[in-house]
Amino acid sequence: MQNSPDSGEKTYLLDISRRAMACQFQILLNADEQHSAAETAVQALDLVEELEEQLSIFRCESQISRVNRLAAENPASVSPDVFQLLALAKEIWQETNGAFDITSTPLSKVWGFHARQSTFPLPQDIATAKQTVGCQFLQIKNNTVSFDHPQLEINLGGIGKGYALDCCRQHFVSQQIENYLLHAGHSSILAHGNRKNSTAENKGWQIALRHPLIPQRQLANIWLQDQAIGTSGDANQFFYHQGKRYGHVIDPRSGWPVQHTLSSTVITHSAAAADALATAFFVIGPENATRYCRQHPGTSFIIATPGNRNRIIELHIFGIRKENLEVTADNVELIEC
Repeated sequence: MQNSPDSGEKTYLLDISRRAMACQFQILLNADEQHSAAETAVQALDLVEELEEQLSIFRCESQISRVNRLAAENPASVSPDVFQLLALAKEIWQETNGAFDITSTPLSKVWGFHARQSTFPLPQDIATAKQTVGCQFLQIKNNTVSFDHPQLEINLGGIGKGYALDCCRQHFVSQQIENYLLHAGHSSILAHGNRKNSTAENKGWQIALRHPLIPQRQLANIWLQDQAIGTSGDANQFFYHQGKRYGHVIDPRSGWPVQHTLSSTVITHSAAAADALATAFFVIGPENATRYCRQHPGTSFIIATPGNRNRIIELHIFGIRKENLEVTADNVELIEC
């Protein structure tokens, strides 16, 4: 996903970015709107770096690394903010029947995706990895974390970038900045207010969704206002085995890569929830995602699946107003759920 300026419209944006959490964080603000905006944006990116120090499993002194080392023996304390993030992750695990699971790293490792060295595992290796996966083994209480399985490990990679964007939003609120677009790589975006001088007045910010099969191409434009959007897809990480394609998004319940989804985009109130639900909806598909959204007002989705005819993509849509979505790719069929 990326910001997609209206063609021919002369607008000015302040663009401040920094690499963190293995992606490029980008802050876009209306130029000359507030004199402290640039300083506030730099402070927000400093906050992202602080969060990476707390959340990354690749930082040996992070809170999450410490939990992974200690929580199987004794309850490990975490900060209130990290505790709330873990509580949200477990809540989404419960609500999606395990489709989003922060303990699924052993499955990514056995398939080789964790180290980006894909391999086709033996069935017994998948079965062994599955025994160490599941948030039913994750106990959180009173700002402490404990594991009921000695080989359990947690990884917040599927929710951490969105959480960082939510924290940036809180910082902007405290500084009374109202119009901005926040990016974390191509998968997580949070928008607030409006882009100044846009031809689509008062519609928020125009976002380009990438094509699920050809990442260099655009699939659609969507207008986002006071919402977050998360996208999950496997166009950049997959391999073929005996003529069959296997992507990196694994169903934690079966231990196998998902086969019948191309991409999943979720729009909701928080970027952390959008990130997690995008992964979950990729796993459970449009029908179950529709059931979830009917039970959780304010959440909508765009899920791409292969069509019945060659080269056709079906876009399953729930809760998105037609005037806020513009499909730009060819060979796309819209299906309203």
